[in-house]
Amino acid sequence: MASSRARITGAAAAGLAVFALVAAASAAQAGVVRAHVARARVTRARVTRAAAAGTRVVRYHGYRISVPASWPVYHLSADPARCVLLNRNAVYLGTPGARQRCPARAYGHADAVLIQPEPRALPPQTVVLPASTAALPATLPARAAAMDQANHTLHVSAPGPGVLVTASYGSDQKLIRSILAGATMTSRTKAKAKASPARGSATQPGELTGLPGRGLGFDACTAPSVTTMTDWLASPYRVIGTYLGGENWACTYGNFNSAWVTQVASEGWRYIPIWVGLQAPCSTIPRVAVIDPAQAAQEGQADAASAAATAQSFGYGQGSPIYFDMEGYNSSNTTCAQAVLTFLGAWTQGLHAAGYLSGVYSSAGSGIAGLASEYGNPGYASPDDVWIADWNGSPGLSDPYLPDSDWPGQRLHQYYGGHNETWGGVTLNIDSDSQGGAVAGLADVHQARRPALLGEPDALPVAPGQSGTAVLVVRGTGGAQAAVSWQAHAPAGLTVTPSQGTTFVPPGGVRIVPLRVTADASLAPGRYQVPVTATAGGQVLTETFELVSVVQAGGALPTSYPVVLYAADPASMAVAAATARTLALPPGDVTGSFSQAWTDVSGGADLVLAVGQAAGDALNFNACGWSNPAGEAAGSTPFFDVGVPLQSPPGADIFEPAGGSDTFVTAQLTGQLAQYALAGTLPDDGGPPAGPAAFQDTCLGSPDVTVPPATRRGAPGTPRPPRGPAPRSRT
Repeated sequence: MASSRARITGAAAAGLAVFALVAAASAAQAGVVRAHVARARVTRARVTRAAAAGTRVVRYHGYRISVPASWPVYHLSADPARCVLLNRNAVYLGTPGARQRCPARAYGHADAVLIQPEPRALPPQTVVLPASTAALPATLPARAAAMDQANHTLHVSAPGPGVLVTASYGSDQKLIRSILAGATMTSRTKAKAKASPARGSATQPGELTGLPGRGLGFDACTAPSVTTMTDWLASPYRVIGTYLGGENWACTYGNFNSAWVTQVASEGWRYIPIWVGLQAPCSTIPRVAVIDPAQAAQEGQADAASAAATAQSFGYGQGSPIYFDMEGYNSSNTTCAQAVLTFLGAWTQGLHAAGYLSGVYSSAGSGIAGLASEYGNPGYASPDDVWIADWNGSPGLSDPYLPDSDWPGQRLHQYYGGHNETWGGVTLNIDSDSQGGAVAGLADVHQARRPALLGEPDALPVAPGQSGTAVLVVRGTGGAQAAVSWQAHAPAGLTVTPSQGTTFVPPGGVRIVPLRVTADASLAPGRYQVPVTATAGGQVLTETFELVSVVQAGGALPTSYPVVLYAADPASMAVAAATARTLALPPGDVTGSFSQAWTDVSGGADLVLAVGQAAGDALNFNACGWSNPAGEAAGSTPFFDVGVPLQSPPGADIFEPAGGSDTFVTAQLTGQLAQYALAGTLPDDGGPPAGPAAFQDTCLGSPDVTVPPATRRGAPGTPRPPRGPAPRSRT
């Protein structure tokens, strides 16, 4: 789920919009079609132009529809990693892959269609057609019509051709209804056991109920496969957010059904059921349906009724919590903020009437702060639990926007936004959460003991023909001593000694394994990854890597774009200089000049990391009023940050905060972000990611900090020439 920064401003809202674009671009890049590999092995659906201008005919599995010619058609059998998203016009053909590469979050609905072979279990309130037709009737069953209205998504089973059709729409359902009404059957599938919608009942054995959540969890837009959830038992997570639906949920059920819920829960997983309904009237997220302030109470009740009915169909029994996903909004808009509070109060009343616990997820500075203003008010129906979205990198449950006395023992915290993590050899894009409130699960299942984990990797420069020493950090967990077996997979031209081994880690302890890395004399300069895999107790642990820069002593390697490390105090400058040396960054990629950092952020061609609290405060607030190219006064900058790793410059006026609560955390975070920028792999997947310290709006540091000679270019104190576009003019 997306998280607005706690400090809700126009710049922050713009930052979220940019992040959404970055996330979407990353997802698109991850879904590059591999059709040249699979085309020879699959039967392609035929797509032809229709006689009517501007339309095309799509045939799949004996089912035929006519759609606008501008809609792309994606063949999932040839591209199984493609994420099925319903917030863009498209046609998807085939069964969604078990390992879709989806972003952690996606919102809004557009006209889109997914056609897949009919599965054994159908989604709740699926319209089942007679075997003799493929056309959707004009009048739908009452429950299906209500679900369609609540979700802007319609599920249609056509047993004749043997397909399940999932169709979504934005504000107008006429086009989608006409497409489905015009569907025809071109061939009939062989008879098979009739599929039935997934159902649950209040007395079903093994049904989920509300339980206390403890420890770490994650949420992803599309439920991973059962196999992936088993693989992820190697992770520190035991709670997963599961999307039930809602009018603004842009993903699809994919692997998710009642059998998935029961099987995964039996392995010890617990759930955060999520409903993505109407958003704030002042929401800036594209293609989302919003609350009508005049109907806020009625709409909140309606969303609660739909969510409860859907939860029951998936096996979430009464007593389970359901969390409403209210994305960040401008809380200074009093009309908007009041409509949200009215809506959420009615949501709580509706869930309580249906026998469910009420939860609300929202940005700390908007929805959560608004609910806190009503906490203890006997005239307001407050949720039972709150889920705080504040990407401060710390899994703690306290938050400056929520007094500790509010919702004690009834709060969750989303502390880290969308990023990739790999466990058991499987990579997902997730948000990270900590649990201190109600979740859903099977009461008689105990969580499995976690295996030992690999810790953060190392980086080092090595000259051709020379050696250097990296370290592998292996962490233990609670319980007994763990035997961790590891193996380094060095690419050609690099030798790692030892290349494998076993180390015994005490409970909660750490073992340091030195690795001697030697580069062949003929090895070309460049950056090389040395993957390291490990197992413990027969389970595969997360993969980490050592990043080796092969370069002449004291030299540097070119980068496709500048990775600028800006520091504003001596301790942080030492961190920046050390990081630059270990990664062999070019001279001049470290700066202690506020004016130079301002120019680099403004230009948009550099990825600027604010190393340390002083640098972050300077770029975020200009807290000290230091002179800058735009002549901005104290307390004012055009800049905003994104709290997730990036692999390319995010654009003008955006920087990445790399300031931790102390020098150690700052060094860890700076290394993580810089390595991800260069190698495209997020280090330290073996534990909670380091996170930036919250900005303090405090004057710290100095406008100019001396850069060590080994990492600077030009005379002492001379800022490096800007490499990006000139700063934009501002009025």
